[in-house]
Amino acid sequence: MEKEAKALTQRWDEWFDNPIELADARELVTDTRQFLRDVPGHTSFTNAQLLDIMMAQDFQDLTGQVIKRMMDVIQEIERQLLMVLLENIPEQSARPKRENESLLNGPQVDTSKAGVVASQDQVDDLLDSLGF
Repeated sequence: MEKEAKALTQRWDEWFDNPIELADARELVTDTRQFLRDVPGHTSFTNAQLLDIMMAQDFQDLTGQVIKRMMDVIQEIERQLLMVLLENIPEQSARPKRENESLLNGPQVDTSKAGVVASQDQVDDLLDSLGF
């Protein structure tokens, strides 16, 4: 359509600069009228394509909004479920048992007594003297 419009414009410019014979002028007028008849068909097709593009963008925008809202709802549900779990956790599971914690400390050794092994070097010496 653009090429046709440029060609017709050039032909009309030439005709204004140097008027041509009546038969050639009629042909120019006929071509121009045909072009003008074709314009509505081309523009309606272009309008339909533009409308499709706008609808796709609107759909994408609406989809993005729905996804954002759903993510907000899911995060709120997750937060509330976490709060319910934390509020209803049993006392026994909340803290490790105190009686087993003391076993991690090992035996209490009085290092001031004679014959008490208190360091790794003393343990190594003891094992060496026993032949290990």
